[in-house]
Amino acid sequence: MARMTEAVLQMASGSTPVLTYLDVRSAPGFACAPFSRRPEPFLRGVLASAALLVAFSAAPAFAQEGFCSGVIAFGEESAVRLMRVESTNPRVHFIENRSKEKPGCPSEAEACKRKGFVVPGDVVLAPVQPAPILCTSYIAPGAKRVKGTFTETAGYLPASVLKDVPVSAPKPEDWVGKWSRSAEAEITISAAPGGKLKVAGEATFGALDPGRVRRGAVNIGELEGERAPKGNMLALGEGYDGSKPFGDDRGECRAKLRLFGRYLVVEDNGGCGGLNVSFAGIYVRLAQ
Repeated sequence: MARMTEAVLQMASGSTPVLTYLDVRSAPGFACAPFSRRPEPFLRGVLASAALLVAFSAAPAFAQEGFCSGVIAFGEESAVRLMRVESTNPRVHFIENRSKEKPGCPSEAEACKRKGFVVPGDVVLAPVQPAPILCTSYIAPGAKRVKGTFTETAGYLPASVLKDVPVSAPKPEDWVGKWSRSAEAEITISAAPGGKLKVAGEATFGALDPGRVRRGAVNIGELEGERAPKGNMLALGEGYDGSKPFGDDRGECRAKLRLFGRYLVVEDNGGCGGLNVSFAGIYVRLAQ
């Protein structure tokens, strides 16, 4: 039975966005539908924009304040590392975020354990800064799309059960393939002459919202380029080599792709498509 922990952005009337985690277990074909009501079309567009800003740009702040929403920050490079779960316990449970109901979390106390878990041998992405408890991102090796999405788990894990995995320069074939984000973005990488890699990606904003689809209000973006990688990093964009921050210029698409084992970490400058479209996130090659 697969392990899943879905992060759901809930929007309460008259309040700020709040990320809530639903711990679920899924058999094949299971789908979680957290919302039974949708806001009116105009509000939905406004809230969707707020959702993107909260889910990406606020991630580091949330992690520092006891709220882990993943390791990738929107619009800037996220310093991450690849780590493997090594424990004598058959299951290592994710840890609850701090909340009004659980002000003592995150901690390794029994009351802070979530239902979702990883097992020895699983690999996660974590920040490079040392801490007793680390905010992590995890995608199961057998992840498959259900209704257009697959689950990416964000949650705290004890640093004591996580060991660094050295990341060497990938071989060209390690890059090649079709890479998918949990929702609304795919990137295809193929080999090109002269040791280069050819990148072609498509991303959307609103493609999973039936209302936006009916109104023709889905925003789209494209990512393309041909460049030789440097170690585990591939930079795309005119005059951009990945050595410096993106800056505030959104006039031209710039992106940085970094390969950490089976995870492809992508960051961009927010200039690769229409309003709210971004390729930022964690990608994997899905099981067929």
